[in-house]
Amino acid sequence: MKLSSPNIRSGLARTSTRRALTTESGYRNSNGQVVIAATGAQSTTQPKQRIYRLRCEHCAYEYGCNGLEIHQRLCPNHQGGVAGEPLREPAPTLNFEPA
Repeated sequence: MKLSSPNIRSGLARTSTRRALTTESGYRNSNGQVVIAATGAQSTTQPKQRIYRLRCEHCAYEYGCNGLEIHQRLCPNHQGGVAGEPLREPAPTLNFEPA
């Protein structure tokens, strides 16, 4: 009897934890919208999605966008794109280390 290793490429029981390249900081879509950073906040329009900070490289307008729409976003300020997701400033952190 010949034993062989399981075929890992079959993908039947495999799950992916990779993030899409469109959510990486620095990604630029074809409309000139650039991902600045992940905010960590939940999307208000798409379940199970996070909000990312985008900046229009044409007019420097910044707005929030969920991860599913980054690749096709238009600037809400001058390209007729829909209003962005709400951006919140991160809460201040307390530093208890001695000065």
